[in-house]
Amino acid sequence: MLLQAGSGGGFFGDAPWWVFPLVVIPMMLVMMVGMGLVMWLMMRMMMGMGDHGTSHQAAASGVETKADETADPVVASLHRQVEDLQRRLAAMESGPPGQAASEGPPAPPT
Repeated sequence: MLLQAGSGGGFFGDAPWWVFPLVVIPMMLVMMVGMGLVMWLMMRMMMGMGDHGTSHQAAASGVETKADETADPVVASLHRQVEDLQRRLAAMESGPPGQAASEGPPAPPT
């Protein structure tokens, strides 16, 4: 036949030339739909990781999780440490007038 491709040693063997697009085009469409589905699922999972929307807040609004219960004392402790450091910094900045802020820390004892 005039429209047959090659001598038949290729992937499609002795198939005519028009078989190639009939196989490749649907295969490409299936692959593109599959990749789009995977991208959609990945974006959906990533959106669930952050604080986006109220989809999960309504279910857990009245129930505290174990992580929340253990995080509250930790957060309170960190707030106390920050307040203590701020008080110490304010005391150092308003310290004795003999030591200027540009002098830096005192020399270590020898």
